[in-house]
Amino acid sequence: MVSTFEQRRRRTGLFFVAPALVVLAAILLYPIVDSILLALQRVQLAGGAVTQEWIGLSNFERLFADPVFWKAARNTAYFSVMEVVLVTFISLGVALLLNHPKGRSGFFRILLIVPWAIAPVANAVLWKWILHANYGVLNGILKVLGVIDSNQVWLGTPFSAMNFLLIVDVWKSVPFVALLMLAGLQRVPQSLYRAAYVDGAGPWSSFLHVTLPTMRGVIAIAIVLQTIWSLRVFDLVFVLTRGGPADATVLLNFLAYRVTFNFLDLGYGAAIANVIFALTFLLAAAYVWLLWPREPKGAR
Repeated sequence: MVSTFEQRRRRTGLFFVAPALVVLAAILLYPIVDSILLALQRVQLAGGAVTQEWIGLSNFERLFADPVFWKAARNTAYFSVMEVVLVTFISLGVALLLNHPKGRSGFFRILLIVPWAIAPVANAVLWKWILHANYGVLNGILKVLGVIDSNQVWLGTPFSAMNFLLIVDVWKSVPFVALLMLAGLQRVPQSLYRAAYVDGAGPWSSFLHVTLPTMRGVIAIAIVLQTIWSLRVFDLVFVLTRGGPADATVLLNFLAYRVTFNFLDLGYGAAIANVIFALTFLLAAAYVWLLWPREPKGAR
């Protein structure tokens, strides 16, 4: 009787969810399938006409022989790893400060969320003016402090351009991850800290043996989410550097855009986009796995 009722309940739920699934399939599934099919063709725009030719996996084979693709892949790997590490550590530090009795004022949380609330393109334009070689605020402040004697072109060398992109993206990303970790910190039972104190543990030992193990799931989710978002960075590159200087800041997302819309090589651009999609899909699967409810060990 119970099983029959449960089956009817599930069928009713599927019936009500079905329209949303159809809409999602139309909005998401069709573009994904079309992009995969596009990656298996040579599609080019020339003379106002579209030429299409099935070439199988040739676009993907071309990726492995393309030095620009590998440079973009290395740039993306560096950017993603550094961005995730910096955002995770800074966010954890900010969350610890906000969880301290002196940091629990709502003013600090409002102040923290301001960078995250700014629209991505507006954020990029804001930093473009801050880093401007002639009129930038950063040059002005550093000259007043005596740190530099003349204006610096912060986005003019490969090393500084990539690392300033990192700084800008970290500034934008830290607020959300910090609030996520703050929520995780506030779920740590105070009884664990009291027990650690009774056992003679100091603040550092309590952090290592109580806080970090309890927040392991939250930190893992933050790392996976931030990795996904780092692979999707486009607006900062487009506004600040356009991939320069000398392709030093070309990330995979921007390369897919440039090949598709500047070089009008739609098939090859779709192949690059599908590589990004595959990486994002694997990370999304890891995120779902982390969130999937599990029975406690030993439960039957």
